[in-house]
Amino acid sequence: MKTTLKKLLSVVLAVVMLCSCGATLIASAAAQPSNGYNPSIIIPGLFQSDVRYLDDQGNDMKKLDGSAYAAPFFMEDTHEIVLDVLADVIAPVSNMLLSQKDKDARAAKAIASVLGKTLAGNIKCDENGQFIKNIKAVKYNTNFSNISQENYEYAMTQMPLRTYAQTAGTENMYFFSYESLGNIMTHAEDLYNLIQIAKSEHGGKKVNLVPVSQGGSIFNALMQYYKDNGLNMEDDVNRVCFIIPAADGAAVLGDIYHYGLLDDYEALYGYMLPSLLGEDSRWLSYLLTMVLRLMPNADLNAILDAVIHDLIVDYLAYSTCLWALIPSKDYPDCREMYLRGASFDKIRAQTDWYYNAQLRHREYIMELKDKGIEFFDIAEYNYPLYKICDSWDKINADGIIHTDSESFGATSVAVDTPLPADYVQKNTYCSDPTHHHIDAGRLVDASTGILCDTTFYFVGQGHVYTSNNDVIIRLATRIMSDNSFKDVYSDPAFPQFNFARHSSKLSILYYKWLGYNTSALSADQKAAFDAAMADARVALASTVMETAAFDAVYERLADITNEIENGNATPGAIAQFRAFVTKIFKWFHDVFLKLFKGNGFSDVLRIK
Repeated sequence: MKTTLKKLLSVVLAVVMLCSCGATLIASAAAQPSNGYNPSIIIPGLFQSDVRYLDDQGNDMKKLDGSAYAAPFFMEDTHEIVLDVLADVIAPVSNMLLSQKDKDARAAKAIASVLGKTLAGNIKCDENGQFIKNIKAVKYNTNFSNISQENYEYAMTQMPLRTYAQTAGTENMYFFSYESLGNIMTHAEDLYNLIQIAKSEHGGKKVNLVPVSQGGSIFNALMQYYKDNGLNMEDDVNRVCFIIPAADGAAVLGDIYHYGLLDDYEALYGYMLPSLLGEDSRWLSYLLTMVLRLMPNADLNAILDAVIHDLIVDYLAYSTCLWALIPSKDYPDCREMYLRGASFDKIRAQTDWYYNAQLRHREYIMELKDKGIEFFDIAEYNYPLYKICDSWDKINADGIIHTDSESFGATSVAVDTPLPADYVQKNTYCSDPTHHHIDAGRLVDASTGILCDTTFYFVGQGHVYTSNNDVIIRLATRIMSDNSFKDVYSDPAFPQFNFARHSSKLSILYYKWLGYNTSALSADQKAAFDAAMADARVALASTVMETAAFDAVYERLADITNEIENGNATPGAIAQFRAFVTKIFKWFHDVFLKLFKGNGFSDVLRIK
């Protein structure tokens, strides 16, 4: 339920695209064979920094129950939220349900107000784009060897760096911590200062930068900061390894700011919620779609629009970091929608500043590449956007960020849609006619991306599952630790086009059973177990294996270990009950969808 709540909140907040937060990943320090490692600075993604809500003395603010507020939204206790709902929402919503009409949009306004206060009340920024309340990221203005164990453990939970830390040494690791909903111009200056600290601590060595997800927009701002201050980034930076960067924003957020949530009622009732919630919560998605039909369609749409509009206008419009995640194609219209009037003058100046950096980021990278900085990119594709925005079935993406943004300009169409039959490789940025930059499925032409020879693609990989792909982690490590590794042709173990995999679940299962005493097993069980473990060992050691084959290895090992552990026992009571409830709710969901299509119950009755 906690995961479900986070996903639902992220949708309403219009930042579901990066709630992975989590999602992302690793980087490492780059080695120079003659003189050791360059210090490496990881620029993490959305909500991957340790951010606190502090009092005037710098201590954690406490809720009524004595616990500290939790990032990223710093919400009140549940009972406080319930009291707000009871006080402000129950009456107008009850009246709407009884009358099947939301008079004067009272229910829509009440719901939007409570959600806005609940989700964003403590993270609102002022007219200068700075937090009104004392919201601060825990800064690590030194390398990992000098930070506290608590901070070290936190950083390590955000991305699996432990193995590399043992290789390169914690003294070569840095983590740029920042407030994901804060001020991007401030972050650019802070990142510049951390670069100077790292250089100072390592005798002037150039640093490596690893922008992850939202870190891609922070890097754009950093390049503009260097430009504005007449500084030369090539004097400070050795290599840059982008990992699924939001270099030109995230399509999901751009769509929501620009157009709101999907207005297609069949999408809302048919696939929007099921696409967002995981298998364990699928029953809830079916239940919610049936409950939503209690509302009249027109008013339900008005409520959704009001929630998005009020969240942006009243709270999120002042976050320049969020504005940096709006794709450049959407920014001009969104600016006119939400940043009109004198009260937004200072914010507009800052968002326009970033928009200029965003428009020119590819140009800036090419200039820096010519000056000696080496750039690499790890991108994902052929994983549809979350089904909450207009573009979900129109562009290629990794579920959150569109492929064009992540790949710095690669050509693609929609998910599972090959390039036209007469399409030929453009070679826009590739001067070698022998290079082949179109993948086997003809879904991507990498030659139109500015880093065509140093961008690695993973087909079918979802943004929030990036850290589960050990090949991506190993690739990033290789890039940042081996200066002889130059491009997609350097090592056949890391080809330009590769496959999605959720290696963490196989790894956990494999090491759980490694060394298991098989003496009590039957001959057939022992043979099956040994074969499954051998296959798992090969799969985990591989760097190129098709997704279906990798998944089959996991399923075989899961099947035999479950048989050993549980015999022929049926699933537990809870799992059985969940499966039963899911089946029942899905049946009703499908029946209602077939009978009522995109109508609420009252709309159907009126038709009759």
